[in-house]
Amino acid sequence: MSELDAALGDGDFVVFNEKKTKVGFVRIKAMFEGIAYLDIHLLHDFADEHIQAVMSWLAEQYHLGKYYVQLLPNEQREIDCLTRLGFSEEARLRNQIFVEGAYYDLLMMGSEDKRV
Repeated sequence: MSELDAALGDGDFVVFNEKKTKVGFVRIKAMFEGIAYLDIHLLHDFADEHIQAVMSWLAEQYHLGKYYVQLLPNEQREIDCLTRLGFSEEARLRNQIFVEGAYYDLLMMGSEDKRV
């Protein structure tokens, strides 16, 4: 078992592109009533179609229609990808997270709600 395999849990997905290169990670933090809270970390720009493929699979398997992702403002690669996928900033918690000696905002990005 690789170190990566050992670190992954039941709600964790490694996202590969068509060349079998890792482009990112998706973790399901919570799911209920057709809503999923995800963590997304991208290793490469323009992983949009691959992240969309994971979310489409999740939607089909778990009947999801809405996604939320929490991000720090400096996670620009993830913000850009999610924006291209139709996500928008739905909330910003000011000075919420203390990292390496400074407070940062916490962004809540949400997808279009396809449950309605």
